[in-house]
Amino acid sequence: MTADKQSKKRQQTELERLREENELLQIENEYLKKLRALVQEEEDNKRKSSKS
Repeated sequence: MTADKQSKKRQQTELERLREENELLQIENEYLKKLRALVQEEEDNKRKSSKS
């Protein structure tokens, strides 16, 4: 394999790795957004019930 082909193969492998990492980070980000919303909702409910 020529140096150029090896370089392209490494670049392709790195690109695939970065895409996978990006997808995982997007999933994690969505999870954290939902978790934050749930925590906020619980805190709001506690405040409402303590005011009653």
